[in-house]
Amino acid sequence: MVNKIMKYGFFFFISVLAFVACQENEISTFDNESSLFFFRDIYNNNSKGTPQLDSTSYSFFLAGSIQIDTVWLDVLLTGSPSAQDRPFRIVQSNVGEPGAAVAGTHYVAFDDPEMVKRMVMPANKVSVALPVIMTRTPQMDTEEYRLDMEILPNEYFIQGIKDRVVYVLKITGKATKPANWDSPNSYLATFGEWGQEKMRFIIDYVGYNTFDETLITDYRYYLQLKAREKLAEYEAVKGPIYEADSTRVTFPAAS
Repeated sequence: MVNKIMKYGFFFFISVLAFVACQENEISTFDNESSLFFFRDIYNNNSKGTPQLDSTSYSFFLAGSIQIDTVWLDVLLTGSPSAQDRPFRIVQSNVGEPGAAVAGTHYVAFDDPEMVKRMVMPANKVSVALPVIMTRTPQMDTEEYRLDMEILPNEYFIQGIKDRVVYVLKITGKATKPANWDSPNSYLATFGEWGQEKMRFIIDYVGYNTFDETLITDYRYYLQLKAREKLAEYEAVKGPIYEADSTRVTFPAAS
């Protein structure tokens, strides 16, 4: 009986060792594998100094007569950097859906040679800035197009965390509310509640169109005074400006 117990105990011990060794091998293999994901941060900008939240809304409204523009998105690495350049693959995941952007019409396709050479994690690096090149169309003045991007696994990268390998870019020619408009001590405090006509006035008459920066106190005070002054001049000649919902465009008193 004792021999049987020792025999089974020995086999159990061997099984445990085999299991642990297998687990260690799996963990080691996983640690040596790499994946990619899109940078997201509500407090810090990406490597190009622009906000990169869970999605980005771009409007040619701010670009004047520009017909082609670029949004830069940081792609980050999990795992160890490599001594060689490693290509990666991104596709549009909402092709054919209502309101979806069309490759070659609204943006440069990800399989275009210009983009293919950009979709590379450089040797010894843990991040790369990816340009998404957009093209303006007349329909954008009244419509918004959505580009859903997804990083796919390949021979260099395993599948990353599902909700971090996707990113949404919305493209239009209409005025859109900047993502950080309501941030403390920023545009809400400077110009008041956002509106399309208000934004148009700020760009055309106040001469300000950089809505992705944090305003320091002195500059915010200057913009408030200038906005109120220019609006008073405008109303003296042409009368008040109203949003589509009949809300009158006003600016808060400087504080």
